[in-house]
Amino acid sequence: MSGTRPGVRATAVVMALLGLLVGIAVIAYFNFGAVLAAMGPIGLGGFLAVVAAQVALFLPLGLAWWVVALQEAALIPAFIWGRLMREAASDVLPFSHVGAILIATRAAVLGGVSTATASGSCVIDITFEIVAQLIYTLVGVALLAHQLGFGAGSHGPLMPVLVGLGLATCAVGGFIATQRRGLRAFERLVERWRPSVLHHAVAITAVVEQAYEQPLRLLACLGLHLFSWFSAAGGAWLILDLMGHPLPFLSVVGIESLLFATRNAAFMVPSGLGVQEGAYALLGPLFGLPADAALALSLLKRARDLAIGIPLLLGWQIIESRRTLRGGVAR
Repeated sequence: MSGTRPGVRATAVVMALLGLLVGIAVIAYFNFGAVLAAMGPIGLGGFLAVVAAQVALFLPLGLAWWVVALQEAALIPAFIWGRLMREAASDVLPFSHVGAILIATRAAVLGGVSTATASGSCVIDITFEIVAQLIYTLVGVALLAHQLGFGAGSHGPLMPVLVGLGLATCAVGGFIATQRRGLRAFERLVERWRPSVLHHAVAITAVVEQAYEQPLRLLACLGLHLFSWFSAAGGAWLILDLMGHPLPFLSVVGIESLLFATRNAAFMVPSGLGVQEGAYALLGPLFGLPADAALALSLLKRARDLAIGIPLLLGWQIIESRRTLRGGVAR
């Protein structure tokens, strides 16, 4: 196990470096000067407004997690904090999605949530976040089809997206079926191979099963994630407006929904480095946004994510260090 983890980390770092090189190459192709000039009009005040809008987005995201955790209202801040940490780790560190999810769960536990509840509800929350994204992507496909026209010539760009969407839908359906029917089999495997942690597996299974017995909470989780996806497009719309490149909101939804579908398809690349820049350069012009402005949007979003994520991770490091020191003194 210890040999695997360094290998996984090394792979993530290599993928991140390759993605960074691709991103730089894409921006260079479309002229660094033009991209930087497109970023200029936003100013410090505009950038702070963009950061504030993004931070506000974590309220519905935290609520979406909390609503399937069956926890009392007093623990809502723990789920919001956990969701912030998940995003910070994903955006700033060369982590896989799994690593960011583990950090989110750890943050919720430190906030007072039980390990079983944090882990089980996180599985449910992520599942319905993906379902919401599939709906969001479908809206983006419809908007792209409208933008390209519905003639035979529009089928080429749309077919790979539709095939990917169909495969993703089947995968999510299988994931949900496993949660509903396969967790007991997982318990039996744990009992056979790792009996010492069986009680943890049983507790997590109970949380998942209890969540699926309350469909209204699942619908609320789905609705909050749909709201969050469209609100995230609103954040991109705000950046473009402050840059002096306003687009209709639905055009921004089309770009953003297909962008995130592309990033998720390339999930092996940490933070979508290079993937995001290439997708923006391709999608922006399809919806009337010049490539240099689309790349400026990408860089401003990355700067926003760093401005939020770095302080959060530094705070996290301080909290964990203090806990370690207190543990050392106690021993």
